[in-house]
Amino acid sequence: MELESRHLRVVCAVAEHNSLTRAAAALGMSQPNLSRQLQRLERALGGALFVRHERGTSPTPLGSYVLARARAVLPAMDELSLAASRHCGAVVETERLRCGATQGPLGTRLMPILRELNPAAEVTLLSEDSGALLCDLVVGGFIELAALVESAGYEAPARPELDRRVVATAPMCLLLAETHPLAARFEVDLAELTGEDWVIKPPADNRIRENLTMACHERGFEPVIRYEAGASEARELIRDGYAIGLGLSTFRATPGIAVRPIVGDPFWEKNELVWHKTGPLADIGDKLVGRARVAYQEAAEQSPARKARRDREQRQRV
Repeated sequence: MELESRHLRVVCAVAEHNSLTRAAAALGMSQPNLSRQLQRLERALGGALFVRHERGTSPTPLGSYVLARARAVLPAMDELSLAASRHCGAVVETERLRCGATQGPLGTRLMPILRELNPAAEVTLLSEDSGALLCDLVVGGFIELAALVESAGYEAPARPELDRRVVATAPMCLLLAETHPLAARFEVDLAELTGEDWVIKPPADNRIRENLTMACHERGFEPVIRYEAGASEARELIRDGYAIGLGLSTFRATPGIAVRPIVGDPFWEKNELVWHKTGPLADIGDKLVGRARVAYQEAAEQSPARKARRDREQRQRV
């Protein structure tokens, strides 16, 4: 049996949907047909690629290896096919618009925007911690759009293949328990946080640790980064008083967590959209950015960070 791209797509679909039935539906084939293809592929490769359990499917060690190689190979093959079609002057219809997003306000808000701009396309969303990886996926043709949130001044290097547009730049805020003594302030000086335990996102390439460390060093102390956690775990640690953290300007109101501006606004976030300069979104990039800016402002207006800054400004005027 000769390995083909369609076989690799089967492996990727099963891993993505965690179910043979859902994977078959996504690929537009029957579940028995997908099962037969997967079995033939497993015989050709010499071992099982997935194990079934009550929660769905999980890749075996061999499956994980094949999956990693498939995810590396398929974007390059798709990009080659797309580039060749464009080179020959063919009209390439976009059947899917795949968006990848780091944690931030734009990911889910882009879904209705993309559906409005291209009603015929199937729109999907991939969450990922690494902005650099998302840019690689755009370059490789695995996704058409990436929504990034980076620390301003600590951005990943530009890529010549990509069009990169800023949607919004805004100061980040301090998150702390409502029972914390500093929660009574209208704003908090970073220098007052000496000895506090911090929680940050797990280090991928977001450079939050570097940004926080440099700002604290300028004020004469080393931050105690005690925890690395995802969004939900970080909220619990902050709410329960185990740590403090940094929040985006669009941070949603959370019971038990106070949102306060930091004196001098030492931390800034940059929200960006990234697409391939020759990709299917190149012609509607300006419209996409315009709609995204409106969506961002709507999210920011609803956030406690915006109210906290207004309270600070009003107090400063008094």
